[in-house]
Amino acid sequence: VILKCSHTISSYNTILWYQQSIADTNLKLIGFVFYKNPTVEDQFKEHFEIRGDGEIESSLQLLSGPENSAVYYCAASKTQ
Repeated sequence: VILKCSHTISSYNTILWYQQSIADTNLKLIGFVFYKNPTVEDQFKEHFEIRGDGEIESSLQLLSGPENSAVYYCAASKTQ
């Protein structure tokens, strides 16, 4: 599964990805792409891959199966 997210805010340079599971409704940061530099949090490295350009668009690829059944959110941000 590949999820995609994009924005058109010229001053924003980061796209963040979050997971909200049924068992734990807190939002967990999976990772982000800052300009063209993706970062995946350690606990998610085996399960997700992030690509893209934080100034325009990003994709989140789920590398494993149904254990990652959840709601996923993306957010655009201006990071300095």
